[in-house]
Amino acid sequence: MASSADTPLEGGLSSLRLAADKYRSILNDEKTGDIRWRYGGPPIFDTVNKLFEEERTHRQTRLTLCTSKANMATREEKDKYRSVLNDVGEVQWRYDHPPAFDLVNQLFEEGQTKLWPEGSLEETVQNAIKSWEMEFSHKIRLQDFKTINPDKFKLFVNGREGLSAEETLSLGSYNALLKTSLPEEFQYYKPEEESFESSHDAFRSALPRGFAWEILSVYSGPPVIAFKFRHWGYFEGNFKGHAPTGEMVQFLGLGVLKVDESLRVEEIEIYYDPGELFGGLLKGPPISETKTTDSGDNTAARQSCPFTH
Repeated sequence: MASSADTPLEGGLSSLRLAADKYRSILNDEKTGDIRWRYGGPPIFDTVNKLFEEERTHRQTRLTLCTSKANMATREEKDKYRSVLNDVGEVQWRYDHPPAFDLVNQLFEEGQTKLWPEGSLEETVQNAIKSWEMEFSHKIRLQDFKTINPDKFKLFVNGREGLSAEETLSLGSYNALLKTSLPEEFQYYKPEEESFESSHDAFRSALPRGFAWEILSVYSGPPVIAFKFRHWGYFEGNFKGHAPTGEMVQFLGLGVLKVDESLRVEEIEIYYDPGELFGGLLKGPPISETKTTDSGDNTAARQSCPFTH
């Protein structure tokens, strides 16, 4: 019979066993008293349990940090050249969600000929134009625009009459930039016969990796910014009845931005030769209407408009 002096000891051993049995329920069995233990008594796992719990905590912490960094990296990658995507708010997107630019960003980084210092005027202008075009291609309400002054905005292309923000948004960037005064029989592309959707579909099909854009030079700072640019992509899909060549198509141009004190665009003038672009796109051999229909047009993907730089 155990003495009263033995009771606290037994209680203490019982507590130790309960603590040691946190991960080994069979040690809670009352019959353990009848077991012949290798070392004279039930094992205690305090040290190994502590090691296990510390390592588990460390792993969970590392996982949390890695997940957080991955999310940050994803956001940074998506918004790397378009800071306005950091402030989406209650934006109404054309395709119901913010655009992704993985393909065209990769094309840009692999093919750019100029690497401007971070924070330089050239980089600032380059990213501003990318953001400006993104908004016209992917937002449907002018009130959601961050890059322009909607009340004053005008787009002038090759000296033609200026287009307002409403007109540019309705036409789409392709139709706005490709309007021409050439006689109809000499027109490579007829913007008047294209809708916003059909124009984007045509170029998205022809340039499935996107249409990258870079600044080559900046000649003056705000409020009137003059610059030279390059636009390029790879003709890897059908375009208006012409089979792809897989070759690079590109054109160079000049532009002038007039901005307000908040660096929002009030006017933009673009000068370029559309023949440089269409010379590459019409180089592909003609294909039949059937093949055109079954060309693998990826309009449903809508990942990003090729003019989204």
